[in-house]
Amino acid sequence: MSDDVILILLVILVAIAFPVLAIASFVMALGLKRRVRQLEDQVGQLRSQHSAVQATAKPPTTDTLRESSIPVPVATVPPDAPKATPAPESQPVTPVPPVLPPKPTMEGEETDIPALSPPIAARQAAPARASISLEERLGTRWAVWVGGVALALGGAFLVRYAIEEDLIGPAARIIAGLLFALALIAGGEYLRRRPAAPAGIGAAYIPGVVTAAGTVALFATIYAAYAVYGFLSPAQAFILLGAVGVGTMYAAALHGPGLAGLGLVGAYGTPLLVSTSQPSPWALALFVLVVTAAAFVLSRARLWRWLAVTASVAALLYGALLINMMGDDPSPVAAFTLALALLIGAVLVYEPHRGKTYQSFDWVGAGALAGLAVLALAFADADFFSQTSLATLLIVVAVALASALVFDAMAPAAVIAGIAAVVCLWIWPIDSQLAAEPMMLVPGHLYLPFLMPDALQAYLEMAIIPAVALFAATTSSLMRQPRALQPAFALALAGAGTPIFALATAYLRIESFRESLPFGAVAAGLALLFAFTTERFLRLEARTAPAHANVAIPGAGSSLHAVASCSAVALTLAFVIADSPLTLAFGLSALGAAWVSTLRPLPALRWCAAGFVLLVLARLGGAWMLAGGVLDGFPGWQDIALRYAIPAAAIYGGGVWLRRSRVDTPAVILDFGAILLAATAAVLAIRLTVRGPEEALHPGMSLAEAGLYSMLAFVVATVLVYRSASTSSPVYRLAAPVVTIVGLCTTLVGPLVTANPQVSDMPVAGGILFNELLPGYVLPGLAAAGAALAWRWYGQGVGPHIDKAIFRALCGVTAFVLGFFYVTLEVRKIFTGGLPGFEALSSPENWGYTIAWLLYGIALLAIGIWAKAMPIRLASAIVIMLAVIKAFLFDLSELEGIWRALSFIGLGVALIGIGLVYQRLLFGKRVAEGKQGI
Repeated sequence: MSDDVILILLVILVAIAFPVLAIASFVMALGLKRRVRQLEDQVGQLRSQHSAVQATAKPPTTDTLRESSIPVPVATVPPDAPKATPAPESQPVTPVPPVLPPKPTMEGEETDIPALSPPIAARQAAPARASISLEERLGTRWAVWVGGVALALGGAFLVRYAIEEDLIGPAARIIAGLLFALALIAGGEYLRRRPAAPAGIGAAYIPGVVTAAGTVALFATIYAAYAVYGFLSPAQAFILLGAVGVGTMYAAALHGPGLAGLGLVGAYGTPLLVSTSQPSPWALALFVLVVTAAAFVLSRARLWRWLAVTASVAALLYGALLINMMGDDPSPVAAFTLALALLIGAVLVYEPHRGKTYQSFDWVGAGALAGLAVLALAFADADFFSQTSLATLLIVVAVALASALVFDAMAPAAVIAGIAAVVCLWIWPIDSQLAAEPMMLVPGHLYLPFLMPDALQAYLEMAIIPAVALFAATTSSLMRQPRALQPAFALALAGAGTPIFALATAYLRIESFRESLPFGAVAAGLALLFAFTTERFLRLEARTAPAHANVAIPGAGSSLHAVASCSAVALTLAFVIADSPLTLAFGLSALGAAWVSTLRPLPALRWCAAGFVLLVLARLGGAWMLAGGVLDGFPGWQDIALRYAIPAAAIYGGGVWLRRSRVDTPAVILDFGAILLAATAAVLAIRLTVRGPEEALHPGMSLAEAGLYSMLAFVVATVLVYRSASTSSPVYRLAAPVVTIVGLCTTLVGPLVTANPQVSDMPVAGGILFNELLPGYVLPGLAAAGAALAWRWYGQGVGPHIDKAIFRALCGVTAFVLGFFYVTLEVRKIFTGGLPGFEALSSPENWGYTIAWLLYGIALLAIGIWAKAMPIRLASAIVIMLAVIKAFLFDLSELEGIWRALSFIGLGVALIGIGLVYQRLLFGKRVAEGKQGI
């Protein structure tokens, strides 16, 4: 045997062994932790009962106690102590019945062991385990394991030496390898029957190590006889290697779990080591099933659940390999899947939970069923959803459903069954099948069985059968038998969710957002059905609540069926309304769910309304017009109303209904959704009004559009500030400062910078007075002033953590700047028609800026005096100072003739008038009031 062959064998064994042993070790560690805890509890019980026996024993007679005042010790007298005088004969003590060991259970199972007394004190009193020194670890453990590896390598090196020296022939080499392997196995059995190490020192198990070395040598010898020398055919090597693997697993019943892991690696690694030009799926399926069944039997006999879990994972992986090997005959995969379902159901589901009460969910069994469902789905997809694969999938779904109904710990299996059914409908290529076989439809788009293609009929049957089965089975089970909250929730989720999701998936795959009366009728029927079951659950839960403390009111059945009823209403609206505006359907459904929550105070209904709003927002984020990946057209007025405005109003009404009882997270979500949808509708309306349906698709933004966006932001901020003072919803308090900041940023980026005619080089459209400057600067300026007033009057409602003075000042400054820009650009519009740039200024235009700024300052002064607002008067002073600076710095040098004289005359008249106003209306009143006080 060459070096390459030996290296290949070692690499293969290590590569196969490490993943399986890692999984096995992890699961074993989880199980052993619980086993140790149970043993500690049993020790505590034995200690307490031993103390009880000594306490119930009759004490010595009165005469004896009088002779000695020292109490009789309870502890046992050491062997080297002198013998005490025998006590007087007393009545015999009634023997205590022996403590029977608890019934063995597999790791992770539920147990019926009663509460032991007192387990905590017993564990605290238990002696601490002595630490293991390095010398002991090296001598009792590492030496044994390294010796086992050395034995296996020694056999390989011996064969190699025989090959290099040509001492013996190939047949003799194989015979020598077999004898060496059998000798090691026999030596391990001999050492097991005559243990060399005393129990309890924590040493490595030498018989198991020797036996493991022998099994490795046996594997290598058989594989060499097949792959190197050709003494064995693929079928013979396949059988022999598998038999060695299974035998190694059963030898683990005597030598411990380590050997079981080795046998598992060898057995499942056999198909990977043996290759043939004509692989047989039946042979592989039968081999894997035999190995899996053997592992399951051993796991149940020795209570090694990790072995069953590891075998299940390996079997599922081989199931995927069988699917890849499947040709025209799907029978091997179907038989393998069904047989594996039977094994998993018997060993991982039925045996661990038989006769046990519910403690918690068994995620190991549920995970095995989930893997089985994935295997069945992959089989159906690979087999193009033939009758055989669909029947296999239905049986797997039935096994999962039955497991959930029989054992509460397996309740998540019902959800797994529902998910498998829905996923099957989603991955089914029904669109391509219908395209190849067009269907005939009668008026009304009704589906008649005798007119439907076979593919559509099979698809609808696959949608109906699991949904009806899950709904009927889970609903009847919950109504018949009260359950704990978690199992009831899982069953109700499967029974209510599967019909809804199956209907929605079938509609999307068949109709693809088209109007469909048949699907709408089915959805309406489901809504009525779930409403009926909700009422039944409410009455049953009200009757059973006093007798079952673990059943919550409202329970999982009533809550989830109420949510399913509302969801069915939403689907009805989506199916029957033309073009499927989902935002309208979900918005109206949110309103309906909120209204029903006022009649039936189920918390789930409030969250259902919130869920509809989240779907609306998700649809909004996905951009309904981009559903196909291409922007077909900008929404018209009807689209804006149906898809945004009406849903916003409906969601706002739902939020009002929810806030009547309390303000919680669902109410907050509805308020947020209403604000966002309303703002989106307004933005789309502005875009459509300014640009039109054709130009709205193209990028760019005019001055009027930018100004209207700023106005919208400040108007929304004003409304939010006002609402924050009149409602308890935190959405308005949080959104008011955010929207105000958005308005400030929109104004800065839009009218003041990018859309400014002097920056964009775009002329101002419109006439002299009624032009683009009005929506660009005047309207947002007035809206910013309104926001400043709102922050001044109602800003305290936003909360103490927000400084309203800052937002009031920012909004006021923005209004002032927008007004100044309007006055300046309006002068430019009057004299030049709105052409951008200030390079060539005529004397009349230059004089016009000075007069316009003076008039703007006087107007601000009048408003400040009327409102008694000093900040506005200060803004007036700033503008007037700019006019004065301009007159003395620019007009004095740039203007000539009559325009220079008019500029200074106007400036002087304005300043003297302002002085008179301050003397008579402001400070004059204060002096008069002071004299009256004297």
